[in-house]
Order: sequence, then structure tokens, then C-alpha cells
Amino acid sequence: MVLYDGTERVVDETIEHSPSDLHALLTPPEQGQFRFNAIMDLLTGREVKAEGIDVVITQVTSPSVPPGLYMINDALLSLLSKHQIDENHCRSSVFAANHICQHLKNAYDAECMPIILEPVINDEMKPEATLSGLKGVVRNPVYHTFSHRTAATLYAWWEKRKGMNDVKLVVAHLGAEISVGAYYNGRILDCNSPLDGEGPFSPSTSGTLPLDSLIDMCYSGKYDMDEMLNKVSRKGGLAAYMDDVSLSGVMASYRAGNKKTIFLVKAMAYKVAREIGARAAALDGDVESVVLTGLWASFDEFVDAISERVRWIAPITIYGYEDDLTTLADAANEAYRGNIKIFLYGQDRK
Repeated sequence: MVLYDGTERVVDETIEHSPSDLHALLTPPEQGQFRFNAIMDLLTGREVKAEGIDVVITQVTSPSVPPGLYMINDALLSLLSKHQIDENHCRSSVFAANHICQHLKNAYDAECMPIILEPVINDEMKPEATLSGLKGVVRNPVYHTFSHRTAATLYAWWEKRKGMNDVKLVVAHLGAEISVGAYYNGRILDCNSPLDGEGPFSPSTSGTLPLDSLIDMCYSGKYDMDEMLNKVSRKGGLAAYMDDVSLSGVMASYRAGNKKTIFLVKAMAYKVAREIGARAAALDGDVESVVLTGLWASFDEFVDAISERVRWIAPITIYGYEDDLTTLADAANEAYRGNIKIFLYGQDRK
């Protein structure tokens, strides 16, 4: 969470939650309330006067919401409340943002704009990438679009003084879920869909699984559908083997020399590197840079293990998690000034 006063960051802190706390919260509204409480506790502890907040912005990816900036309204909240939390964790942030603004209005009669950014998603992939290999099943990946595009835009401008449409990149978002995309002339050609069980395993998702074993487990009679979905999208990956899969916890265990943790982190890095190689193939091997971003891009040993396997493809560029927060802040500032159109979900876009 980052709080800005103009262009100055006055609070910049990652709020980590234990897996046991999050696993008990099954819907976006439930997690939104939980995250709202954590944010307000942090601001109170920092003696920040919350009534001075003018805009709260977050981002969410939903195939039902066209790209753009949206004021959070009842129609949007109703739409997102119908989804289970494991389908997209960031949906809970929409409810947290709305709670903050409602709290400011009720407590201080202060006006605060709750808005979301919905980035362009999954309608750009080349046709052969959408083919699944099973009739009736179409690949329609949901991935970390905003994080990807922020990192790609930063690379294009800061490294090459170009626009995003002029670079060819493989971008990997390293977070609770991991997605790796191939970008060509501003368009994503292919990307894994982590919450659909594609790609490398991550701290909380299983990634691609052997189908015969997975189908056997589904029909074993031991688990219902919700339990199986939970296994692959919330308790897969590192969470299947470790109790604490927070970044700080895994880093501490790794640096303390825990052999199990070291093995698992290096195995995860291997899977990420393999996915990066696949995306390089989507670009016919013509890659300007492999860009790593997301919260786990700050885990040096993990990044080094990935880089050692893929640096032959192209130079490695790393952008920290805070970079996309800066882009969100810029969007909020422009929206507050009236320089960007804000839409209302459920109404005609004009």
C-alpha cells in the first residue's frame, strides 16, 4: 500500500497477511473488509490523517469489465461479489477501496473518489495461442496485465527511449501467482493463465499439472470441486509444501540455509525459466530483454536462479513492485484533475 501527498510518497509499506487468515475468507467482500481493517490500522499507527485522502485507486482484471477507469459503484460491487476469491485475489481490493471512501464520508463527511483501473486483457493473443488442443475448451488467459504493461512501458521508455509498441519483450510477473507473457509491438502474443493452472508453480498456485494424476484425484471421492479448485489456486505451489509462503518468511528460511526451502525456491525458479523460454519461442527468439517484475522480484536469490537459466536469451531487466503503484498513482492524479475519463459500470460509455 502506498499513500501519496501529491507526488511524494508519505507511506510505502507492504501489508502481509498469513495464509490461514486469508484462507478463511472465501469471497471478495470478506477479504475486502479484512484488508480495509489492516489498512486503517496501518494509517492509525503512522498517525496519518485519513480524512485528507482525495482518491483511492486499485486495479482489477475481470472479463466482464471493459478497459478503462471506473468509479466504484453498486453495479460493479455486485458483479465482483459473485466471484469466489480464488478466481482473482485483487477483486477484494475493490471492496477495500470502497470501504475506505465510505468510512471517510461517514466519519468526516469527506469526499473521496474510489476508482479502479481495468487494463486491456486477453483479446490480443494470436489465434494459435488461444487453441487449447481440446474441442470446446478455448484458452482465454487472465494474467497480471497491469504489472506486465507497466514493466514493458518502463523498459521501453527508460532503457530505449521508445514506446511500448516498438519493443519485443518477455515479461514475467513474480508474485503470489506467476505469469509470463511475450510482447510484440505493444501486443501480447501469448501468456500463461496462472489461476487456470497454467505455467510455473508459484507461492500459491500449482501451475501445469499431469492431467492423468489430476483427473484421478478429482474422481477419487476424497475432494469436492471447491476443494480441488482451492488446491490448485490457493494451496498449490509452495503452499502445498510449506506453512509460511509469505515473501519475508520464505526469504528468511532460504537465507537461514533451510535445505527444503532452497530446493523449492530453485525448483520454482526452474519452472519460471522454462516458461520464459517458451515465451521466447513465441517471439521466434527475437527478444530485446527479459523483464522481471512483481513483489518477488525483490528476492535476489530467486531472481538470480531465474537469470542464470535465461540470460542467454536476452539481457535481464528488473523492475520492483512499486513501479506499477507509481503508475496507479499517476492515473489517480490525472483522474482527480479531470484529465482522464472515468466511467460507471453498467452505463453506456460515452
